[in-house]
Amino acid sequence: MSTATEEFRRVFLPYCIERVEDHGHVVLNRLYKPLGMRTEEHVDYVPHAVRLIGLTPGKAAQLSHAHSDSTDRIHLYADASAPTRSPEDWDAYQRKLGLLATLEIA
Repeated sequence: MSTATEEFRRVFLPYCIERVEDHGHVVLNRLYKPLGMRTEEHVDYVPHAVRLIGLTPGKAAQLSHAHSDSTDRIHLYADASAPTRSPEDWDAYQRKLGLLATLEIA
């Protein structure tokens, strides 16, 4: 485990949603680990994957900081628009979390 300090957001808040072939999607933190993980070791995403019901290309475009409609990898923000940088960036991120919260999982 990393001994360096980390900003809470980088470990516990969603940064990216990535497709896991034949298993659904996994929600990743800024370290590209499942939420809450700080390890530098490789993590198998399969046990952390869920099916996100209703994740359409249109919703992916709303979630993506780049407005991409790809559901393969969705970055909720870029480093330049990290939610802790400004109140406006936090508001934009919060709207995306609100949209994510409406999705169901299986």
